[in-house]
Amino acid sequence: MKKLMIGAVAAVFLAACGTGDGGSGGGAGQPAPDELSVQVEDMEETKGFITAIDGERVLVNQVFYTIDEETHLVSIGDGAERELSIEDLELGMRADVYHSGMLAESFPAQGHATVFAVPKDGQSLSQTEAFQAFIEAEGDDFVILGKPEIGSETIRFDFTMVTGNESYTVELDVESHDYTLEPKQD
Repeated sequence: MKKLMIGAVAAVFLAACGTGDGGSGGGAGQPAPDELSVQVEDMEETKGFITAIDGERVLVNQVFYTIDEETHLVSIGDGAERELSIEDLELGMRADVYHSGMLAESFPAQGHATVFAVPKDGQSLSQTEAFQAFIEAEGDDFVILGKPEIGSETIRFDFTMVTGNESYTVELDVESHDYTLEPKQD
């Protein structure tokens, strides 16, 4: 009887403790989404993929961003914000870039990354894997035009080949890595 009473008291105590999320909004034992430790509300944002790394410059979509000691370079989405170095970046990675300065009007455009974040949540990692599979199949001699449409099931983007100046529209399946490649009509 004594063991049963101790078990009942322990169960009541554990139930009163709840999930332990401290009201953080994660719910059902899930961690709250990672947030950047710096303010980005007044900055321009680019969401896309890394298609070239050239020294201290990283091409995301159609902008070459300079990354230097002033850039807040991190990964988020895997439980904590983690500091990265440029050597940690890979072709095809998802990236969220924030800048507050002007972009040089060239092709590709050029600017300074104030914040460069690599999302590492499950969905972003699946998108990275799909885009890296596309690069492996098609090569990396292209520039994404405009902003890609990044969805949970598909990624849609326009790109132009650096050599040959041909433009295409791609729809890439995030799960299967299958894609359609259509010549872009002007």
